[in-house]
Amino acid sequence: MTDEVFYEIALKELANEASSADKALLNQYLLQPEYQTKYNELAEVFKEHPTEVYEEFNLKRGLTKLRHKIKESEKTNVFKNQKVLAIAASLVVLLGLGMLFKSNFFAEVPVQYVSVTSMAGQRTEVLLPDSSLVYLNSGATIRYPEKFVNNHRPIELKGEAFFKVKRNEEKPFTVSSGNFKTTVLGTSFNVAHYAENDFQVAVKTGKVKVENTTSKKQFILVKNTQVAFNTEVGGLVKSNINADYVTDWHKNLLRFDAITAQEAFAKIEKWYNVKIQCTSDSILNKKIRAAYNNEPVDKVFKSLEFMIGLEYKIENDTILIK
Repeated sequence: MTDEVFYEIALKELANEASSADKALLNQYLLQPEYQTKYNELAEVFKEHPTEVYEEFNLKRGLTKLRHKIKESEKTNVFKNQKVLAIAASLVVLLGLGMLFKSNFFAEVPVQYVSVTSMAGQRTEVLLPDSSLVYLNSGATIRYPEKFVNNHRPIELKGEAFFKVKRNEEKPFTVSSGNFKTTVLGTSFNVAHYAENDFQVAVKTGKVKVENTTSKKQFILVKNTQVAFNTEVGGLVKSNINADYVTDWHKNLLRFDAITAQEAFAKIEKWYNVKIQCTSDSILNKKIRAAYNNEPVDKVFKSLEFMIGLEYKIENDTILIK
């Protein structure tokens, strides 16, 4: 029995990550008063810090640092009291929780994050550390850890993105967007979040769970289903869809599935980074069903001119519609 093994399995137990074998071994340690005392001290330190913070750090790095630091301390007699050494060791193991031992002998291990933004009017492809793929729509931003550690793959999203998630049942993949969280094991799906009342998740393959982290209301989505914020009910509404019309933008296909011209214009503005001015209600309420494969904006409007009878004029980055 060694202190290093004890602290590793004790920390797993406190973080609810211990296996049956870990629990059995820990119980053997705790039969000894010395290790029961160490466990109590470790638990006291651990309970002040949320598991979410712990999950962002690499436990193995903390343990490696612990091993080196204890060896150094034994050589230099920095710690002469064994109880102090035990507490110090506990704190080093808890580097994954972002803790600092009061002496400068131990240093905090920082978490490195990557932030990627797609320029206005462009689409950007991002390869994540687990080989999952993310396609960012115009103006979207994602933020994620440089490395996914322990049992979590957290992503933060602003804007719209299409995800192709590499399956890993032991590491759930989560996308946080304001007050909403989407959780998957492995699938392809689209998330759009531009404001608290402008949120949508559509599933192309697999299954995802969407949760409002404020109300705790949850939805389970499968292929060709979505949840979207509905202003009339003031919350998310689940419906059946053709997922291709929602997700094909990542293939540079701009598609409108019988939506109003007003909704189509909003998509065009984001897609081409232009401003559209239209004051005609009769035009705004007309339905559009169309698909454009990487077409320039003027060709899109030539098509709409014939389709719904609008007249338009392009002035720099502004499109005026009569």
